[in-house]
Amino acid sequence: MKKLTRIVLLSILVFNVLSGFNVTRSHAQTAEPKPLKSLGDPAPPLKIAKWFKGDSISEFKKGRIYVVEFWATWCLPCIAGMPHLSKLANEYKKDVSVLGISIMERAATTIPMIEKFVAGMGDKMDYAVGFEQDKFMADNWLKAYGQRGIPHAFVVDREGKIAWAGHPKNLDKILPQVVSGTWNNQAEAVKRKEWERLSAIDNNIMMVLNPFMGNPGKPQEALLEIEKINAKEPALKYYPYLGHFTFWSLVKTDPKQAAVYGKVWIAKSDEPKFSTITDAVTGRENMPAELYVLAADSYQAQLDLYPWSMDFPKTYTAMADLYTKAGQPEKAKTLLKKAEAAAAEAPKK
Repeated sequence: MKKLTRIVLLSILVFNVLSGFNVTRSHAQTAEPKPLKSLGDPAPPLKIAKWFKGDSISEFKKGRIYVVEFWATWCLPCIAGMPHLSKLANEYKKDVSVLGISIMERAATTIPMIEKFVAGMGDKMDYAVGFEQDKFMADNWLKAYGQRGIPHAFVVDREGKIAWAGHPKNLDKILPQVVSGTWNNQAEAVKRKEWERLSAIDNNIMMVLNPFMGNPGKPQEALLEIEKINAKEPALKYYPYLGHFTFWSLVKTDPKQAAVYGKVWIAKSDEPKFSTITDAVTGRENMPAELYVLAADSYQAQLDLYPWSMDFPKTYTAMADLYTKAGQPEKAKTLLKKAEAAAAEAPKK
């Protein structure tokens, strides 16, 4: 009886995902939530408690373009992206002002602590930096546009309207168009609405596919469910959660295809789930060489992007093992030497 109940509940969840979450929408309609802001709307005002660096800006000047990027001292991806923002700030300084606004800081983080952090970044944070006032920026920018995570950036066009919002790594593609006047706010607003719809589905995929996970789990059944989802929503194929379950299931059933899928998934992702790839491949035997190399590359990406969170000796050792299994012993030897050097440099406990 319990097994039958679980099957019925799972079927309901799958139906809701594939039908666009009608149950969730009905509940939302009853609650009458405040509408989310859209691209093309006037930019909300700036409310800054303190500027740590650069010009103090109180309002957006017509004719000037602004990048408003949100970060926090605890956010490792934010810190990793600061040199990139600095590069853009200098490259487009004639037309664009880049503003890094600290939000969602921990309760114990004081303004002097943030100021010290900013000073310590030096040229890696070469743009105007401030701290939000009374959570205004988080509420009226990030949350008002349906976002919860950072880093996240907004582009304010010459008319003071929100032209774009998304991961800062994509600014390279966006800014040239906004600066040249070829960016179409209306068309991009339509694209963003579709992205929001698909993200809502992807964020609930876990409930549907988790029952198929485990060791060994039921990867074939998972792939059948994934196939149904992709048939209904083809554009969802490389979204974060569906990608996570797809990669894990392919590693267990078709490792060569897992390597192919993983490369495309990384290329199409704003924030690639490198840890999914390393977790799924590390320690496995008899995998294709290209899958081991993909995992090693994913470890390297984590070392480059989030060095503060990585155990370098352990990671280099894991990479050496992957290259050994991939049939590249010379790379494995080089990485073992790096592991030894990193261990020697590590502070003694």
